[in-house]
Amino acid sequence: MLLAEPPRSQGDIHFRLFGMPARIHPFFWIVALLLGISSGGKSPPAEVLGWMVALLVSILIHELGHAIVQRRYGGRPRIILYGMGGMTVCDDCDRSPKAQILISLAGPCAGFLFAVAMMLLIRLAGQQAGCVVGENSIAELQAQQLVGLTLLGVRFYWERFDSFQANLMIFYFLQINILWGAMNLLPIYPLDGGRISRELCLLGNPRRGIVLSLQISVAAALIMALVGLSLSFFVILLFGYLAYSSYQTLQAYQASRW
Repeated sequence: MLLAEPPRSQGDIHFRLFGMPARIHPFFWIVALLLGISSGGKSPPAEVLGWMVALLVSILIHELGHAIVQRRYGGRPRIILYGMGGMTVCDDCDRSPKAQILISLAGPCAGFLFAVAMMLLIRLAGQQAGCVVGENSIAELQAQQLVGLTLLGVRFYWERFDSFQANLMIFYFLQINILWGAMNLLPIYPLDGGRISRELCLLGNPRRGIVLSLQISVAAALIMALVGLSLSFFVILLFGYLAYSSYQTLQAYQASRW
């Protein structure tokens, strides 16, 4: 979730992922640590470390989804992890609306597929795993002492492993890849959904497309900030900032047109 590529630093970790250059900025580790501490209750070191590993792997999978489709469209992408998210930069890939929409969708879809693959692996290991919708079904699962979590009204469950850390990692991977993937599809800049919204608005009205997509972004971010009142201060802060950022971009764009 970045607006511009962060500058290189001496603390960057450089590597290649399926032949594509990637780097991790030191600020990524700081934010991952703070998020792990704030989301882990008493936050024992093992839980925080597990969270950081799950976050690192999940964001790399998300960005790899973007990069693979960018490469499919003739680009030479590079992946950067920074702050609480990442970005995949491609200076030479196809800029057509179809290509940009598919590239934007590829990140969240990669995370969703990873979550599905993980549930399938649990079943292949001989454990129960799946998902259900409806309060009655959720009550039945709880009666069977199956562990899980509810995301977006769907209960994802699995048979408890003997290892506490294994159950915790499954929890983290599902939470990040499903919940964050869905959040990324919201029509808010600079999320993937904001980029999709921009391309769709440009198709309908090239002259006003950017303005319309920014107006949608401001409205959607404000709604999410209000929803955050019943969730957490972090949600309020995140979407409040994104609403302000979109509004500032809208004002600057309109001023430049005049």
